[in-house]
Amino acid sequence: MERLHIIDEDPQELTLKCVDLISKTFVELGQAKSEQEIVVLSRSLSDDLQRDFGTLIFIDIENAFRQGVRNTDLFALNVKTYYRWIKSHRQLIWDNESKEPNQVDKRLNYRSRTGTGMKSIGDLRGKVPTDRQMEHLGYTKLKQ
Repeated sequence: MERLHIIDEDPQELTLKCVDLISKTFVELGQAKSEQEIVVLSRSLSDDLQRDFGTLIFIDIENAFRQGVRNTDLFALNVKTYYRWIKSHRQLIWDNESKEPNQVDKRLNYRSRTGTGMKSIGDLRGKVPTDRQMEHLGYTKLKQ
């Protein structure tokens, strides 16, 4: 799955993601809001993300909300609250950018490729699989 920066997301798709996130957050906070209130707050969030947090990816925003809900005394979800959560999470990301992988804050594990089975292109450069490895994968050797 490709992780787009918020600035590169389709605005309508971003707003739909925001509706889901805002709805989920209200449930987690034990609050009920009207559909109209959720839509208004979602559009506001989408606009703020595009204007002020375009270099983040949406999973960063989801994690900002997750940390915010679980580590706050503010149980009212509004623009000021979510803005504080996102700025705090963005600062956490910035503070950990230059750290060694084993020193990065555990709240940012979701940003790591470690343990995902993904390999970087650099890891594969110059490595050609052997005939035996290819056969193991189900490929047969072509006749020359």
